[in-house]
Amino acid sequence: MQLLKAPNDFLEKTVKPFDFDTMDAKQISGEMCQIMMAQQGIGLSANQVGIDAQIFVIRPLNNKDVTKPFAVINPIIREVSNETELAPEGCLSYPNLMLRVRRPKELVAQFLDIDNKECILTLNDIDARCFLHEYDHLQGITFDQRVSKLKLQMAKKKARKIEKRTVNG
Repeated sequence: MQLLKAPNDFLEKTVKPFDFDTMDAKQISGEMCQIMMAQQGIGLSANQVGIDAQIFVIRPLNNKDVTKPFAVINPIIREVSNETELAPEGCLSYPNLMLRVRRPKELVAQFLDIDNKECILTLNDIDARCFLHEYDHLQGITFDQRVSKLKLQMAKKKARKIEKRTVNG
């Protein structure tokens, strides 16, 4: 399992529901968490590692009840707040690219955990943003599709400059 980088068609693929009979949720989520943590990320979807299944892992930053990374399997978004926020977002598959994306500030989600148990969780702020970003991946939507072409071009130009500085030292 390895992290896919854009451009890659798999990043824009709508993935199938996770099948507990043919896939090992604990193993897959464990490997995904290792990749996410090694990259210092807070979320990673199946699309980003070439898996055709509705699973992603997230590491909550502001939830006092849930502090460790966990897997979200076959998620359903039950509610989103009317209040939204425009804030910076990055993606492990798009190195150095930062975009300001508008997202709801809070959501209620239903999903299965690695033991195939149903969970309902309320997330807000950065945790809701991360959840929605990873949920989008499962639907074949990448965060660069959520901004105007002009803003995307400007952000890509900035990312290329950062890359050149990193390569040239």
